[in-house]
Amino acid sequence: MASETFPLPDAQGAETDLGGGYSLRPVTNADAWAVADRLEVEAYQSVSFDWQTDAPFAMPDGKRHAWLVLHGGEVAGWQISRQWDARTAYMINTALLPEHRGKGVYSRLLPTVLDVLKAEGYTLVRSHHHATNNAVLIPKLRAGFRLQGMEIDHHGMLAVLIYSFDPVYRDYMDVRCGLKRAGEEVAQRLGLDALEPTPSLSDDFLPA
Repeated sequence: MASETFPLPDAQGAETDLGGGYSLRPVTNADAWAVADRLEVEAYQSVSFDWQTDAPFAMPDGKRHAWLVLHGGEVAGWQISRQWDARTAYMINTALLPEHRGKGVYSRLLPTVLDVLKAEGYTLVRSHHHATNNAVLIPKLRAGFRLQGMEIDHHGMLAVLIYSFDPVYRDYMDVRCGLKRAGEEVAQRLGLDALEPTPSLSDDFLPA
């Protein structure tokens, strides 16, 4: 069903100009899900398990956040987030309709969404993505998200990404992944002595 066949939900605040004729409109969680339900067949080509029955319980209580991506007065996509735990927001559902992909819209909406979640007081932002979905994984890694796990669920093989508003925690994740040594602040929080940097090797010792 085309997006122009139904009225746009009311904005719940000021829209953000994303450039290129795109804007990000804050809406209610219910309105965003209603739009997503009507356009999900057009938005997604991936395969997920069909439960064929409604979930037995309501979603956990917590804060909700939602936006519509608009272009020319029509829905181009959406972003829906919710509280995951006591310190984490979960970017649960993001989509752009096919004709609006490859234009940098996703990269441009990320800072707005992250700014809102930071202002709400979250420490971390979590998301899951198909492990081969480079159109989302690459912009998020460039934005400062860190790969923090892999899992398989009814959506398939998923990469778990975490963004931290605490730069020390971002460094900590890099230390835990073996990408860097623990610097002074990370070492202090881990209860370790900061490691001295390894002297660089001369060209004579570098592999050919």
